[in-house]
Amino acid sequence: GHLAMSGAGLGFGLLLGVPLGLWATRNRHVRGVVLGVTGIIQTVPSLALLGLLIAPLAALSQAVPALRALGVRGIGAAPGLIALTLYALLPIVRNTYVGLAEVDPGVIDAGRGMGMSSWQLLWRVELPLALPLIIEGVRTAAVLLIGITTLTVFAGARNLGILIFEGLGQFAPDLILLGALPIIALAVVADVALSALGRALTPEGVRA
Repeated sequence: GHLAMSGAGLGFGLLLGVPLGLWATRNRHVRGVVLGVTGIIQTVPSLALLGLLIAPLAALSQAVPALRALGVRGIGAAPGLIALTLYALLPIVRNTYVGLAEVDPGVIDAGRGMGMSSWQLLWRVELPLALPLIIEGVRTAAVLLIGITTLTVFAGARNLGILIFEGLGQFAPDLILLGALPIIALAVVADVALSALGRALTPEGVRA
């Protein structure tokens, strides 16, 4: 449950964050809004954001039965998943923007000289060159979300955070460790795996 929830939040963060980062490179006004809003979200405490999501989602599920049938409620996985997606946005958007913005204009001009369209330049030149930085943003987001997922138990989600908070309530260090150690292990594995992926995707001439 913990890994699935973190992974889902990361997946939605990617689906939203990469297009937003791309849009930010193409429009100066969008850049200011997108980077500003995602930066503000990152400063909101996790529990506060979860609390702010519960009431609107509860009202929405009551107003739209189809959403309620899909499991969108004020209590449960929905508020936690939305919060995780929002927290994933900043590192993914920022790194996508920086990665695309730092592509050598000479390379783009060379592609245009070869007759590439804007879409071909994006898919064959810009995104491949920006990919290592995008992966670095995903790595940052993944480690962040694995930790924040623990707090979604306060919104009714079920994950390893339950063991930690039950252990705190019962003054049971063994129960706390039972929940905390797998979370730490997940974060370390995600960090190492995505760091290795980022290095593998970095062109040899760029590697330090």
